[in-house]
Amino acid sequence: MRPNRRSGFDQMGSIYELASKLLVAVDVSGSVSSKTLQAFYSVIARFFKYGIETIDTIQFDTKLRELETFKKASKEIKITGRGGTNFQPVFDYIREHRQYDGLIILTDGYATPPKADFPMRTKVLWICQGEQEYNEHKDWMKKTGKVCWIEF
Repeated sequence: MRPNRRSGFDQMGSIYELASKLLVAVDVSGSVSSKTLQAFYSVIARFFKYGIETIDTIQFDTKLRELETFKKASKEIKITGRGGTNFQPVFDYIREHRQYDGLIILTDGYATPPKADFPMRTKVLWICQGEQEYNEHKDWMKKTGKVCWIEF
């Protein structure tokens, strides 16, 4: 414990470690190119430069793939799936695992909008692979969270 900055040793203060529990869902459907997936994972690797200790990532197409926890940037990533796209399994996972503070979904957006029919504490950020996809899907994405796009 450390001394309180206002009252000294009379009332000891507390130190809180700031930690975020982050889930990154990566769309590995056939409509997302390998170049785009490589860029998505390089974005995830950059989070470690800003003090985030662990990141849970999950790949999805029509269903969820294996959950991986990264403690540092990885050189090789195994991509499984490459089918169609369905966002609903990701939101079902968040409903069952409420420990996450934030959810980042990296996608091209070509799928039916998910139904988030439960109270969500987890903040959602949709990252589209380009400006065209952003303009096409931003209206329904804004219903569940914030939306942005990255030019690769």
